[in-house]
Amino acid sequence: MKRVITFIFLLISTFSFSQTITQKTFDGNINGKIPIILTLNFDGGTVFGNVVYKKKGIPISVIGYQSKNTLFIHELMPDGQATGIYSAELKGDKITGTWNAIKVNAKDLSLSLSKTQEQSLPRKSLKSVTGTYKYSFGDDGGSGEMLVQQIGNDKIAISFNNVTAAPAYNMATVEKTILKYANNQAIYSKQEYGKCKFKITFLENGARVNFMEDAYDCGFGHNASTEGNYIRVNSSLPKFEE
Repeated sequence: MKRVITFIFLLISTFSFSQTITQKTFDGNINGKIPIILTLNFDGGTVFGNVVYKKKGIPISVIGYQSKNTLFIHELMPDGQATGIYSAELKGDKITGTWNAIKVNAKDLSLSLSKTQEQSLPRKSLKSVTGTYKYSFGDDGGSGEMLVQQIGNDKIAISFNNVTAAPAYNMATVEKTILKYANNQAIYSKQEYGKCKFKITFLENGARVNFMEDAYDCGFGHNASTEGNYIRVNSSLPKFEE
C-alpha cells in the first residue's frame, strides 16, 4: 500500500508541473517612433524571451516577471549589461506602459504593443546549467554574479556575489552551497539570520531569482539582494572562492 501511495504522489507531482509554456509575440513601438517586436515566454510568474529593434534586427534577451497584469522586464546584453527596463501592463492583447534606458536622468518613454501571435511550446529540460551568470546596471548602478556547477541530474552548487548601487556598495554574498535541482529550478533556504528563502529558475540563456514567502532575512547588507534577472555569460565550470 505504501508503494502505491508513493507512486500516486510522484505521478501527481509530475503532472502538476506544467510541461508547456505560452509564447506571445507583440508588435509596436517605444516613444511612438522606435518600432520593436517583443517575444515573451510565460512560465508561471517568470517571463523571458527577446526584443528586436526593427532598424537593427538583432535579438536582445529580456528576462523578468509577471504579477497579475503587471510586467517588469530587463533588457540584457550577452555580458549581463542591462540596457532597458520595461514596466508595463498586459491587458488582453495589449501591452502598455513605459521603457526606460539605464542612464542617469533617463526619461520614461511610452510603450505600446499589440499581440500578433500566440502558441503553446514544450518546456525544454536543460541539459546543463553550469556557468557564470551576471547582471549589471553600469559602473555605479549595482551588479550581481551567480556561479553554478551542475552535479549530476538532481544537484547543483551555487554562490552569489552581488553589490548595490553607489555610493553604498552593500553586498549580498552566498558562499558555495549545494541545492537540490529539478525541473530547471532550485530553492535556497536558510535560517541563520532569520527566514531566508529564494528560488532560482534557470532559462536557456539565463536565470531568474526571486524571494519566496517574504523570507528576506539572509544577513545581506542594506538593500542588497540575490533577487534579479541574470544572463549566462559563459558555460564554463566556474571557480568558487574557498
